Amino acid sequence: MHPLLLVPPALLVALALDQGGFDPSAWVWSGALAAWAAATAAAAWRELSFSRSDWAWLVSACAVLAWVALSWLWSVRPEQTVLEVRRTIVYAASVLALVVLVRRGAGKHLLVLTHSAITAVVVYALARYLTEARSFDTFEGTLLVQPLGYANALGALAAIGIVLGIGLTAREPVALGRAAAAATAPVLATALALTSSRGAAVALCVGLVATVAFADDAAPLVRAALVVVPGSVLAAIAAAVSRLSDGNAKPYPHAALLIGIVTVTCAIGTAVAALRGSHALRPHLPQRVLSAALVVGVIAAVVSPAFTEPRTSLWRVAWHQFEKHVAFGSGAGTFALAWARSGLIESRGGALDAHSLYLETLAELGVVGLLLLLAFLLLPLVHARRAPVAAGAYVVFLVHAGLDWDWEMPAVVLAGLCCGAVAVAADQQCPLTRRRIAIVIIAVALGAASIAGARSSSAPGVAPRSVAVVLGARVAGLPVPVTLAVLRLESGLGRAGRERVAVAEVRLQRAVRHGDLDPRVLLRVRAMADLHAVLRARRPVLTAGRAVLTPRRAVLAAGRAVLAARRLVLM
Repeated sequence: MHPLLLVPPALLVALALDQGGFDPSAWVWSGALAAWAAATAAAAWRELSFSRSDWAWLVSACAVLAWVALSWLWSVRPEQTVLEVRRTIVYAASVLALVVLVRRGAGKHLLVLTHSAITAVVVYALARYLTEARSFDTFEGTLLVQPLGYANALGALAAIGIVLGIGLTAREPVALGRAAAAATAPVLATALALTSSRGAAVALCVGLVATVAFADDAAPLVRAALVVVPGSVLAAIAAAVSRLSDGNAKPYPHAALLIGIVTVTCAIGTAVAALRGSHALRPHLPQRVLSAALVVGVIAAVVSPAFTEPRTSLWRVAWHQFEKHVAFGSGAGTFALAWARSGLIESRGGALDAHSLYLETLAELGVVGLLLLLAFLLLPLVHARRAPVAAGAYVVFLVHAGLDWDWEMPAVVLAGLCCGAVAVAADQQCPLTRRRIAIVIIAVALGAASIAGARSSSAPGVAPRSVAVVLGARVAGLPVPVTLAVLRLESGLGRAGRERVAVAEVRLQRAVRHGDLDPRVLLRVRAMADLHAVLRARRPVLTAGRAVLTPRRAVLAAGRAVLAARRLVLM
């Protein structure tokens, strides 16, 4: 195993510790490091081989990047499109690094490293969660969210890790390695339960069924699952019934300690069972039954979370946005504007993404963009039978990406791409050393673009920086006195950012407590991540206020004149 193969799993851990890579600052160093690894390997390695699948996957990733960048020409929010381009550069650079680094025989090593990276992140998350004081988050409650900052993203990582753990338990010939892989499943299951992510649970079920369906001999996988499942289910039940992640209920006494003890005990028991597991079990699993189970699992993955709010509203708005821009979409990163204009902010809160990669791509990049994305994402499944474990874990990512905003969390995407790269590498390798210069040029270009992105001053936000769009999003529809109060409270904030938004919220809540601000305004203001846009709209709002107050004064003056005339008549 070459040391450079450690770069993708190391990037996964680093991105996970940096809020999952959601902030644009993480895209600078992550994209540059991935491109550097690809360029170094291409220039230094004596043997460099690629298959047609490698090139097809790389070209499809670059095609998605090119289409996202091209959408800037017709985007209704160009500054947000630039952010989408910067994030997609990271994914293209990661794909380039993976197709260069994952050579013949290195796929298994990458799976082990990816599984180890996911386990390390989850163990760190559980250690923090069970040892620190219980805190309540405005959006996530008391769920297990750190270090990614989003419970569903951490649940997706845990689900991918469980599939990899079961697969490595079934395929590992060394007893100690098999026991170590099996021991991680209860730990990951505990984390999955504490995130309360239904989408991750459904994606896990589909991924397990897909893994068995892709395998020519499913008996080892089923045997490994039978060894792993009892301890994992027990650990998950202990975490679920503890009330520790239920923000509406008080947890049982010493709940964190009990969860830790049960999880460690189940992990040790599962490891011992994997060491002493019988190899005589050879269950017969008809492929038709597995195919039917896979279809049912996919349907369940789509239907289960689909009838819950706010996803139903988010998906409906994305579909309406697609109907207006069928072919090319409205531009990458423009869903937040469509959501702000929908008028659902007051009842559903703010939203930057449609919580479905495929629907959001359809809305923002049109039919062309969705076809390019599907070509990129589905290509690793062409060789799924040659790498069933990697393909099954990759299916977990694909299913969960359709139910949540995984695309905005590079840590989750990188975990999925690592699994997909192993499946792509299962194709027969064809030495093409003449492409070495092309690889270096592409790597340098992607790395330079990642570093150049540091000069971008835009940040993900709901409210655009255009006065006309702000007025279209009904900001000026607030009562004039209340709007003026909001503007006074926010004066001096400067450029919007996460910390400044938090400061503004504290000041707004303080104003509500003192009776200076209508509480109903909080929902509208809280939904606007870019508060600077409101400040830019101050002058039109003041003008609108004068326009409203001037007729009011005229009406009051006319009323006084009528009353004065009435008094004269009565006298």
